[in-house]
Amino acid sequence: MTSSSSILADILEKAARSDRGITYIQLDKSEKNQSYQELFLESQRILCGLRKIGLRPQEKVVFQIESYQDFIAGFWGCILGGFVPVPVSNISYTNQSTNKTVSKLCHTLQMLDRPLLLTDASFAAEIPNIPELAEIGKFEVRTVEKLRDCEPDNNLYYSRPDDVAVIMLTSGSTGIPKGVVLSHRNLLSQIIGSVEMNGFTRADITLNWIPIDHVAGLIYFHIRDVYLGCQQIHLPLQLFLQDPLVWLDCIDRFKVNIAFGPNFAYSLVNDSVEAMLLQSDLENAERQWDLSSMKFFLNGAEAIVAKTARRFLQLLAPYRLAPTAMRPSWGMAEVSSGVTFSDRFSLSSTTDEDLFVEVGAPIPGVDLRIVNDQNQLVAEGKIGALQVKGLTVTSGYYQNEEANREAFTKDGWFNTGDLGFLKDGRLTITGRLKDVIIIFGNNYYSHDIEAAVEELKGVDISYTAACAVRDNGSNTDRLAVFFSAIDSQDNSLKALMDKIKEKIKTKIGLTPDYLIPLAKEEIAKTAIGKIKRQELRKRFESGEFNSILNDTI
Repeated sequence: MTSSSSILADILEKAARSDRGITYIQLDKSEKNQSYQELFLESQRILCGLRKIGLRPQEKVVFQIESYQDFIAGFWGCILGGFVPVPVSNISYTNQSTNKTVSKLCHTLQMLDRPLLLTDASFAAEIPNIPELAEIGKFEVRTVEKLRDCEPDNNLYYSRPDDVAVIMLTSGSTGIPKGVVLSHRNLLSQIIGSVEMNGFTRADITLNWIPIDHVAGLIYFHIRDVYLGCQQIHLPLQLFLQDPLVWLDCIDRFKVNIAFGPNFAYSLVNDSVEAMLLQSDLENAERQWDLSSMKFFLNGAEAIVAKTARRFLQLLAPYRLAPTAMRPSWGMAEVSSGVTFSDRFSLSSTTDEDLFVEVGAPIPGVDLRIVNDQNQLVAEGKIGALQVKGLTVTSGYYQNEEANREAFTKDGWFNTGDLGFLKDGRLTITGRLKDVIIIFGNNYYSHDIEAAVEELKGVDISYTAACAVRDNGSNTDRLAVFFSAIDSQDNSLKALMDKIKEKIKTKIGLTPDYLIPLAKEEIAKTAIGKIKRQELRKRFESGEFNSILNDTI
């Protein structure tokens, strides 16, 4: 694995000499274009403004920025000065309450000893009205708009490869995120390795709708594309959620080659395409996409359901989507995003009944192993705990020795918290340690149960969670299934719940102990739409849903 670039500033300087750049789709579906040369100049202006504040290399800058364009300019302004961006997810990217988002921001500011907060004018105006922020003491606030007015500073700081480049926050089911420390070497090792393995090139056009403050949006797409010097397009998450078919519209419009989505995104598209095919209105009639440009629909960040991915390929085959376009992958913030990629998923190599999906071999510079609960290697093909070692792996969590002791083995391997097996050097993920439900000695996987429930009409796609819960005083787990019903009228809900029970019983061989219907807003998700199962479990065990249970079971 070789490259002339050893730090992030190198790759932006190089990209600025190309004729490509970034397209930002706006909420009204218009577009703004920015060349890499223009981004480089804008970043130098922000660098000047940050230096005027007195920031020194390796000092932290907390980001609370909604706009992709403002975030990216601020990010590179920090990189060019050796400052460390720490993105905090924006309230508009989630369906969580404002209190939880503010709590996360407050915790981050306290964890980093009240560093500079870089934000936009709209949030800056709200700060005096947020008492929780006032309680943590004084900290500097600057807006991207203001810093953009400075003169460009072309005296760049050249970091060392092992300097901290960014701190990414884990989503944190407890509401208290951990700071994942990632160096320039970590990030560039992931980027160069994934480019080598997949054959990504400067000629590629990429499309991303994942929030740019998330590891998938920032590293998987944006930084990689700057490294390549290729054209990248960013679409607001809000637009995708309002109409998932906008994703396909943009692929057709811009002749996109590479995109990414978690399993729930493919499920939403499937539902939307099926609904479209039943209609004959003018807008949908015009949706005659040509998807032949697509080489990679990367699929990761949550459990991959074979039936969902296969249905996506089947539905879009008439629109010239290649049967090899679905590319399962695996990664997490602690390993600098995606580090395994599979090129073996197709309709002929899989079935709807497949329990698990292979996510491929690791990129150069990354090693995987599967161990038992005694930290001993297991036989090939046997399920165990996944551990990772290599150039992309974080040095640890920021000032959190307890978490680091749990995360790393004595011989230096990182505990991912995932379960899986290796066969011929290729990884298959079978679940999360904490998302395995053990009842009467048998293992059940949350995503299997959720996928079965979401096959039923009347269940809102991507809002189902299967969790192991315990009653007060009980020493055994019980199965609770949380879901959102499209029609919440009493008679319809009762009929749907009966169908859910029967579906789980026939498909999984298990009868749920509790069915909890909730409004979509009551089901907390991470920035990219993964349901926080552990949070639901804690709320259940605290008695929050007792009134619902009394009404339904």
